Amino acid sequence: MLDRLPFGILICMRESTTTVRLSRSTRDSLRHLADDDGVTLDDEIIRLVRSERQRRIGQALSESEPDTEEQTWIEIGAEAVRNDAGR
Repeated sequence: MLDRLPFGILICMRESTTTVRLSRSTRDSLRHLADDDGVTLDDEIIRLVRSERQRRIGQALSESEPDTEEQTWIEIGAEAVRNDAGR
């Protein structure tokens, strides 16, 4: 069967994958999350990494005070929300 596959598929797979060592319990937990979400393990890892990045950005933002320009944009956004809520 491999001799019938396009050559590029094998090269692409070899270059774009890797192995990650996990404990069985971590693997099983990850598999459970992926199954619940109806996605592959790769997609679940991508989702979890993105979520963690967003959490860290949110934490960093919550720990700092906005400067004057940022405060102006916050006020503009808040005003837009108030205007939309009144419709």
